[in-house]
Amino acid sequence: MSVQPLALSFVALCLTACASAQTHAGTMTMQCPAEVEGIFASIVGDWTLGVEADEGWSGYGSSNIAWDQNQKCGVVETSIMVFDPDGEDASENRSTAYLVYDELSETIKILTADNRGYVHIGIAVAKAPLAFEILKPDGELPNRRIQYRSVEAGAFEWSWQGRESQSDDWADRLVIKYQSAP
Repeated sequence: MSVQPLALSFVALCLTACASAQTHAGTMTMQCPAEVEGIFASIVGDWTLGVEADEGWSGYGSSNIAWDQNQKCGVVETSIMVFDPDGEDASENRSTAYLVYDELSETIKILTADNRGYVHIGIAVAKAPLAFEILKPDGELPNRRIQYRSVEAGAFEWSWQGRESQSDDWADRLVIKYQSAP
């Protein structure tokens, strides 16, 4: 038996295995229920941000939301914002958020973290508008939530909401208006 045909057979086998793995990996990146894919697709892009707080201050920033290539159905957002630029407590906020569809529970989960020490984990029903109730480590019922709302072509709002008790209505604490970046 010649070494050359054996080597060619081995190369062909390796190429077939690699092609199969790439095909499988390629199909996994976009296995997303149509409704969830539509929600994520509507927020993917480059954005300019306008910030309004219930305490009366405002801010500005920029954000990029992109498909997370490591998830079957998820997006990752990186943003930079300047809070209260004209006030004594002006600050820069850099944050990252991961939104991932969980097919087992049929929910969307969010994890956010920023340079000011805040970390939030939440769960939302997989339908628009997304309203993530922020989980509390002690098992108490949530009194904070993140909501993506008023989603339309080229614009949407992100809202940090709170309430004092479970019987109270949700109130906006911080609203970020997203506009498509030029």
